[in-house]
Amino acid sequence: MALFSDPAVGIDDPMLRRAFGLAERGRGTASPNPLVGCVLVSDGAVVGEGFHAQAGGPHAEVVALEAAGDRARGAHAYVTLEPCTHFGKTPPCVDRMLSAGIAEVTIGMRDPNPEVSGCGAEALAAAGVTVNWAADPGPFETQNEAWLLRLRLGRPFVRVKVALTLDGRPALAARRRSKITGAGGRHVTMRLRSEATAIVVGASTVSVDDPELTVRDENDALAERSPRRIVLSRTSAPNPRACVFSADRGECVVVASDAASPAALEPLVRVGARVLTYAYRDGLSGALRAIAADGVNDVLVEAGPSLFTALWRDRFIDELVVVTAGGMSGNAGPPLFLGCADAEGQDLAPVLHPVETGIAQGDAVTVWRQLDQEPGLGKGSVG
Repeated sequence: MALFSDPAVGIDDPMLRRAFGLAERGRGTASPNPLVGCVLVSDGAVVGEGFHAQAGGPHAEVVALEAAGDRARGAHAYVTLEPCTHFGKTPPCVDRMLSAGIAEVTIGMRDPNPEVSGCGAEALAAAGVTVNWAADPGPFETQNEAWLLRLRLGRPFVRVKVALTLDGRPALAARRRSKITGAGGRHVTMRLRSEATAIVVGASTVSVDDPELTVRDENDALAERSPRRIVLSRTSAPNPRACVFSADRGECVVVASDAASPAALEPLVRVGARVLTYAYRDGLSGALRAIAADGVNDVLVEAGPSLFTALWRDRFIDELVVVTAGGMSGNAGPPLFLGCADAEGQDLAPVLHPVETGIAQGDAVTVWRQLDQEPGLGKGSVG
């Protein structure tokens, strides 16, 4: 997910670019399914379009076909992901496209699912449909990087957001709630939350900050949709009276190890939280796999020092968004990272590299990725 650049710029075909934009409208809600958009064109005019909004709902191709009706016959379909040929919660999209009389299809990327990969395109071609592939599948793979990572590794894509002072501190004092960034940092936070499938915090953050973890507009009004809220609590249970467990603010899930006391977790269930468990011996990896198995492709982690350190040590941070404010914390401020240096002898050994930089209403924003990832560098401003 780019904050300052547009991945669709690299898509040469305007209709595939339009389908890409449609697919984005399912971000945060389509999980655990991929983001997919579809545009139907007949005689040079768009006759139908759609996107996949949520798991169990109609796929993008079906939405577009229903919008087009009889105009779909002989049309050219532009779809960001290879159409499916298997029965899941919905019938195969290929069958619907053939019965509607689609004459030509241009596909952004192959589906890596072994039940689908190549089969959808082959089935269409065998029925006489002309099949084309995007010249560069890269933008479509980037769009669905979270889904692809979950398929490959069995855990969600982990995006971490931290707010820091100029001297690199996440708070003005240890175990005290601090406001670090201004309106720009808040805007970035709300955008990241609005596009996330789930927000994750540790139990210590719930104890110290008591956050609501909701999406709100400039007037502090609650957005129509807020992501799933997840609290990581390895052995101890957070306070059931915390704001995050308010029933009117959406679903809240507590992910606890099997070493946690069932009696301590019971009050959370009574206030409406759902509890997922994982094996204590599996540590953070087990917690992330439990989240992925619950249908989550991506998480936004708003991490305190302990959780940030654990994620860093285990190399689970896929993307790090750092919002920096123009002030100092001083010696009273706690460090963000509680471990040893990443070093090669006396030199720093970088783990992440910057991929985007920008200004957000007085706050600086830098987006970092692991060194083996090479998205395009973008610069700009937001908000």
